[in-house]
Amino acid sequence: MADSPLVDTPWTRTLDYDYPEMTTVDDDAWAPARQQALAAQRTRVEEIAASTEPATVHNVLHPLALSGAELDRLQRAFGVVAAADGTDQRQAVRAEAAPEIAAHTDWLRLHPGLFSRLGQLKDRIASGQVRASDEQQWFLQQLILTAEVAGAGLDQRRQERLKEINRQLAAEESAYSQLQVREAKESAVLFGSSLELAGLSETRIASARAAAEQAGHPEGYLLTLTMPAQQAVLGSLTDRETRRRLHTASVERGTLTGDDGRTTRQIGAGIAVLRAQKAQLLGHENYLESVLPLRTAPSRDAIESMLRQIAAGAAVRARDESERIAEHLGFAPESWDLTFGIEQVRRTLSEDSGGSDISLDEALHRLFDAARRVYGITVVERGDLPGYVPGARSFEVFDGEPGQRPRESGAGLGLFLLDLYTRPTKSGGAWMNGFSVPSSLVGSKAVVTNNLNVTAPAEGEAAVLTEREQRTLFHEFGHALHALLAEAEFPQLSGTAVPRDNVEFPSQVNEVFQELYQEPTPPGAAPSENQLWGKGASTVEHVAAVVIDLAWHTLTPDQAQEAASDPQAFEQQVLTDWGLDLPLVPPRYHGGFFKHIFASAGYAAGYYSYLWAEVLAEDAGEWFREVLTDDGALAARGAQFRTELLARGNTRDPLESFRDALGHDPDPKHLLRSLGLE
Repeated sequence: MADSPLVDTPWTRTLDYDYPEMTTVDDDAWAPARQQALAAQRTRVEEIAASTEPATVHNVLHPLALSGAELDRLQRAFGVVAAADGTDQRQAVRAEAAPEIAAHTDWLRLHPGLFSRLGQLKDRIASGQVRASDEQQWFLQQLILTAEVAGAGLDQRRQERLKEINRQLAAEESAYSQLQVREAKESAVLFGSSLELAGLSETRIASARAAAEQAGHPEGYLLTLTMPAQQAVLGSLTDRETRRRLHTASVERGTLTGDDGRTTRQIGAGIAVLRAQKAQLLGHENYLESVLPLRTAPSRDAIESMLRQIAAGAAVRARDESERIAEHLGFAPESWDLTFGIEQVRRTLSEDSGGSDISLDEALHRLFDAARRVYGITVVERGDLPGYVPGARSFEVFDGEPGQRPRESGAGLGLFLLDLYTRPTKSGGAWMNGFSVPSSLVGSKAVVTNNLNVTAPAEGEAAVLTEREQRTLFHEFGHALHALLAEAEFPQLSGTAVPRDNVEFPSQVNEVFQELYQEPTPPGAAPSENQLWGKGASTVEHVAAVVIDLAWHTLTPDQAQEAASDPQAFEQQVLTDWGLDLPLVPPRYHGGFFKHIFASAGYAAGYYSYLWAEVLAEDAGEWFREVLTDDGALAARGAQFRTELLARGNTRDPLESFRDALGHDPDPKHLLRSLGLE
């Protein structure tokens, strides 16, 4: 089944791999298409639930998986373009749709008839009356668990209250997202002279001038903000006042008031209150406890134990780094001097890490060549396919070496779409998204996107990526590969549809393959001074953001209400309690610009996932480093990793996939060693 949406809208016109032709989309059509797609799924689910036939895979699981095909396709397409180019109209569509989708999701997960049919099927499989594959049984288990976590066991009165909270959450998360995008745009810093940008390359200065013109400034140079508190460009700016202005604009996000008079800090705190109320309604002490059943981490204690082990050592290392920076600069640094000081000291270290700015063409060559060497695939640009937003590029992905590609259209693994450059209407940060995922049931292949926020080069200039941007490129392509190489029956289990605290693992592993073009780290070797330099500060800022997330999501409703009265003071106390109150090292994110946890529920109580996944990634990275200099052995391990882990997605327990791919359980010692904390 690969039906187009029921409404005849412009995005029913598709290209190769059923890639919707977004260049012709009329944004007025999203709402009516959504209404019809919602109605279509409701009709199909009611038919499944009302059936009196004995429950089977074919009359329950398959039709349920396909019931929302139009809605899924619609939501994916809108999500892709709204994040990449969130115009005012699309922001309004998102705000209107959020409570509708939340209510529909509640209806689906809490449907008593459907829940009963799932239970019947579970019983019939257990008794041997129905045969089901391992993936089908896993899918059924996940559906029942998701329904239970969503409140399927609540009485009708509590379910109605739960639905109301979910509608409020959807509206508030949308409000946070919209105001965060607006504030990021308005917080860009305008400089009057190029002298204030001393230290930047001519290309970067030209880009700042172009950004100013695009924003409507006839003169000056505009530096836009990226998502983290520490702006990467601070590492190059030699004018201290310029650094101060830019850094201050970054960390003071969360103070702009929206049309209703609230800031993102206040909206985020309100979201935390609602989530605490939701968790209590579901019978849990706090929000974290309510979502842990769908995660791989076993408990709050396990998460906090890992964090405390890392936080204590990282804080000591960060203080040592600040002393060395002060000695090198000749004055006591402020937080806006941190990134600059780290880079200045790094240049004095004798070892060459191999990292430097390179052209975009070279960065893409390395990215795709690494995928060829590790996973045996070929990536070819498709200039004939339109970008889904202006400036996006399209690539087709094939199995095999160049020259072995099938001739027929659509015979590859799928499409990879790349949107590199920042724009005023684009969400901050970097992410992977997609129009479709591989599914044998649907008959679909992957059409995936990577989005970064690289400053566009001035007209006539070549694009250049910093070392950090190269790392981000490899990271996000790791997500893309997780989708492109997936093999699943059900789209709901395909590729990156793994638990939140597992999803970052494959993307972090892909960062290792940068070392194919640098001096590789010997397996098992203690990190060098150069490799460890700056790890204290970067780890502290990361863990600080993690504990802020956990703090907001481990509160009772009464505690959340009290914290919401002064969100900034609450977060400051959290950092003090964890020994992470380092004035020189602000958290990577705070409540005023923490879209991971407040613009949606995606990483709520789950920002620890990056570190949890790093335990897996550092272990797998060592496994790959053992063969980085042997192309044959590297390809063999890549094939095994692809078959047993990337292809599996969430079709079984992801930790089982790890064991089958690498032959052992993950060992945290590799992460501790990489951070210099072993």
